[in-house]
Amino acid sequence: MVIASLIFAVTASTTAAMDDGSGTEPKMRKTHLPPISTVTIRNSGETSPSSREPGEQCANFRLSYQEIREYINRAAEVTEHDYFHMLDWSPCYASGDIAFQDGVTGSWSIQQYRAGSLRLSNGRILYLYCPQCQAKAFPPSDN
Repeated sequence: MVIASLIFAVTASTTAAMDDGSGTEPKMRKTHLPPISTVTIRNSGETSPSSREPGEQCANFRLSYQEIREYINRAAEVTEHDYFHMLDWSPCYASGDIAFQDGVTGSWSIQQYRAGSLRLSNGRILYLYCPQCQAKAFPPSDN
Protein backbone atom coordinates (compact mmCIF):
# COMPACT_ATOMS: atom_id res chain seq x y z
CA MET A 1 0.00 0.00 0.00
CA VAL A 2 2.85 2.38 0.86
CA ILE A 3 4.57 1.66 -2.49
CA ALA A 4 1.30 2.26 -4.40
CA SER A 5 0.85 5.58 -2.58
CA LEU A 6 4.44 6.55 -3.32
CA ILE A 7 4.05 5.71 -7.02
CA PHE A 8 0.82 7.72 -7.17
CA ALA A 9 2.50 10.71 -5.47
CA VAL A 10 5.48 10.65 -7.86
CA THR A 11 3.19 10.33 -10.89
CA ALA A 12 0.96 13.17 -9.71
CA SER A 13 3.90 15.48 -9.01
CA THR A 14 5.46 14.69 -12.40
CA THR A 15 2.17 15.49 -14.15
CA ALA A 16 1.84 18.74 -12.18
CA ALA A 17 5.43 19.70 -13.02
CA MET A 18 4.81 19.10 -16.72
CA ASP A 19 1.63 21.20 -16.61
CA ASP A 20 3.36 24.38 -15.44
CA GLY A 21 1.50 26.63 -17.86
CA SER A 22 4.42 26.75 -20.27
CA GLY A 23 2.55 25.05 -23.11
CA THR A 24 2.48 26.44 -26.60
CA GLU A 25 -0.97 28.01 -26.28
CA PRO A 26 -1.68 30.76 -23.76
CA LYS A 27 -4.47 30.49 -21.22
CA MET A 28 -7.49 32.28 -22.65
CA ARG A 29 -10.57 33.73 -20.97
CA LYS A 30 -13.72 35.43 -22.21
CA THR A 31 -13.58 39.18 -22.70
CA HIS A 32 -17.19 39.94 -21.61
CA LEU A 33 -17.38 42.91 -23.96
CA PRO A 34 -20.69 44.65 -24.66
CA PRO A 35 -22.12 44.71 -28.20
CA ILE A 36 -20.17 46.81 -30.71
CA SER A 37 -21.78 50.02 -31.99
CA THR A 38 -19.22 51.16 -34.54
CA VAL A 39 -15.83 50.15 -35.92
CA THR A 40 -13.56 52.39 -37.96
CA ILE A 41 -10.38 51.44 -39.77
CA ARG A 42 -7.48 53.88 -39.38
CA ASN A 43 -4.65 51.73 -40.78
CA SER A 44 -4.79 48.62 -42.92
CA GLY A 45 -1.95 46.60 -44.38
CA GLU A 46 0.57 48.49 -42.25
CA THR A 47 4.06 47.35 -41.31
CA SER A 48 5.38 47.79 -37.78
CA PRO A 49 8.16 50.38 -37.51
CA SER A 50 10.25 47.73 -35.71
CA SER A 51 10.22 45.46 -38.76
CA ARG A 52 13.39 45.24 -40.81
CA GLU A 53 11.48 44.05 -43.86
CA PRO A 54 10.06 46.36 -46.53
CA GLY A 55 6.48 47.54 -46.13
CA GLU A 56 5.11 45.76 -49.20
CA GLN A 57 5.15 42.44 -47.29
CA CYS A 58 2.04 43.65 -45.43
CA ALA A 59 0.17 45.30 -48.30
CA ASN A 60 -2.29 42.40 -48.56
CA PHE A 61 -3.12 42.30 -44.84
CA ARG A 62 -6.49 44.00 -45.06
CA LEU A 63 -9.47 43.13 -42.88
CA SER A 64 -13.07 44.02 -43.69
CA TYR A 65 -15.34 45.70 -41.15
CA GLN A 66 -17.17 42.39 -40.73
CA GLU A 67 -13.91 40.48 -40.14
CA ILE A 68 -12.85 43.01 -37.50
CA ARG A 69 -16.20 42.74 -35.70
CA GLU A 70 -16.02 38.94 -35.80
CA TYR A 71 -12.46 38.97 -34.48
CA ILE A 72 -13.31 41.26 -31.53
CA ASN A 73 -16.46 39.27 -30.73
CA ARG A 74 -14.71 35.87 -30.88
CA ALA A 75 -11.23 36.67 -29.52
CA ALA A 76 -10.29 35.62 -26.02
CA GLU A 77 -8.27 37.66 -23.55
CA VAL A 78 -4.73 36.57 -22.69
CA THR A 79 -2.33 37.99 -20.13
CA GLU A 80 0.08 40.72 -21.15
CA HIS A 81 2.95 38.31 -20.47
CA ASP A 82 1.48 35.63 -22.74
CA TYR A 83 0.72 38.21 -25.43
CA PHE A 84 4.35 39.33 -25.57
CA HIS A 85 6.05 35.99 -24.88
CA MET A 86 3.86 33.20 -26.27
CA LEU A 87 2.06 34.54 -29.33
CA ASP A 88 3.68 34.79 -32.74
CA TRP A 89 4.50 38.37 -33.62
CA SER A 90 3.76 39.74 -37.05
CA PRO A 91 4.97 43.04 -38.47
CA CYS A 92 1.67 43.25 -40.39
CA TYR A 93 -1.28 44.87 -38.67
CA ALA A 94 -4.49 46.80 -39.01
CA SER A 95 -5.84 49.27 -36.46
CA GLY A 96 -8.68 51.64 -35.81
CA ASP A 97 -11.28 52.83 -33.37
CA ILE A 98 -14.24 51.14 -31.75
CA ALA A 99 -17.34 52.15 -29.80
CA PHE A 100 -19.49 49.84 -27.71
CA GLN A 101 -23.19 50.19 -26.95
CA ASP A 102 -22.45 50.95 -23.27
CA GLY A 103 -20.59 54.15 -24.30
CA VAL A 104 -17.06 52.82 -23.86
CA THR A 105 -14.78 53.67 -26.77
CA GLY A 106 -11.24 52.72 -27.63
CA SER A 107 -8.72 51.69 -30.21
CA TRP A 108 -8.08 48.23 -31.61
CA SER A 109 -5.14 46.59 -33.31
CA ILE A 110 -5.04 43.16 -34.98
CA GLN A 111 -1.89 41.44 -36.21
CA GLN A 112 -1.67 39.01 -39.10
CA TYR A 113 -1.04 35.99 -36.80
CA ARG A 114 -4.29 36.60 -34.88
CA ALA A 115 -2.97 38.52 -31.86
CA GLY A 116 -4.65 41.82 -31.08
CA SER A 117 -5.33 44.42 -28.46
CA LEU A 118 -8.00 46.81 -27.29
CA ARG A 119 -7.21 50.03 -25.39
CA LEU A 120 -10.46 51.25 -23.89
CA SER A 121 -11.56 54.67 -22.64
CA ASN A 122 -12.28 53.19 -19.20
CA GLY A 123 -8.54 52.44 -18.78
CA ARG A 124 -8.83 48.73 -19.51
CA ILE A 125 -6.29 47.18 -21.89
CA LEU A 126 -7.15 43.77 -23.31
CA TYR A 127 -4.62 41.56 -25.03
CA LEU A 128 -6.41 39.28 -27.46
CA TYR A 129 -5.86 36.05 -29.33
CA CYS A 130 -8.21 34.29 -31.71
CA PRO A 131 -6.71 31.10 -33.16
CA GLN A 132 -10.09 30.04 -34.60
CA CYS A 133 -10.79 33.35 -36.36
CA GLN A 134 -10.92 33.16 -40.14
CA ALA A 135 -10.29 35.95 -42.63
CA LYS A 136 -8.76 36.00 -46.10
CA ALA A 137 -5.85 38.04 -44.71
CA PHE A 138 -4.97 35.54 -41.96
CA PRO A 139 -2.63 32.68 -42.81
CA PRO A 140 -4.23 29.19 -42.78
CA SER A 141 -4.93 27.96 -39.26
CA ASP A 142 -4.37 24.51 -37.78
CA ASN A 143 -7.60 24.92 -35.77
